[in-house]
Amino acid sequence: MRLLVSAKNRAEALAAAAAGADFIDLKDPAAGALGALPIEHIAAITAALRAGHPAHAISATVGDADDTPIGEVLVRVRAVAACGVDYVKVGVAPGERAPALLAALAGCGLPVVPVLIADHGVDMALVECAVRSAMYPALMLDTMDKGAGSLLQRLGPAPLGAFLAAARRRSTSMGGLAGALRVDDVPQLLALAPDFAGFRSAVCTGARDGALDAQRVRALKAELRGASGDRRAWAELSMPPGVATTERSPR
Repeated sequence: MRLLVSAKNRAEALAAAAAGADFIDLKDPAAGALGALPIEHIAAITAALRAGHPAHAISATVGDADDTPIGEVLVRVRAVAACGVDYVKVGVAPGERAPALLAALAGCGLPVVPVLIADHGVDMALVECAVRSAMYPALMLDTMDKGAGSLLQRLGPAPLGAFLAAARRRSTSMGGLAGALRVDDVPQLLALAPDFAGFRSAVCTGARDGALDAQRVRALKAELRGASGDRRAWAELSMPPGVATTERSPR
């Protein structure tokens, strides 16, 4: 399982890459669940990552899933893709508009990753609609309300497993999970085995729009590899300054 870490600026992106993240996802967490960075920032961060970490995959979002006209969404997709990223993430919320948006994204000829919103469950009809297009390099699940618990807290393993199975129906497609994921979710993630898992809050000091902590990225990478010896490191990272840790796991 590969680790996707969301970064809001050049310093965070470079730190996440150096700390072991496999995918660097560019977004503005203060602007929403899939908040978009300015195009010039995406271009500058992408150039810095290509120079310092050329092997890392880069994605960027076009903004929150909302009722923006489909034509305007496509304009944003083209602008983000022109920055040189590997993947353009587009939120797709369930509803009447969703199939038309997926069809437009599938036909745009760019490496779009639909991020299917799953606050109220996995819409398997929407998942199947995305799979039938056979044009996406990956599909993701995510949530909009980051304060309502992680994706794995809110949904059981059965719908998540069904989503991953559908996403992988084509050998060239990947399935990813995100949505306020926590360190405590790692055992379930390892059991579900998505191709990648996306994190932001868990690798920040404070709120998700706070500062990214490279130590947390390193420790999370070790957890995803099944290296449980780093659990005490998580306890130490979570403790207020001056408080001694014990052998007890933070789980």
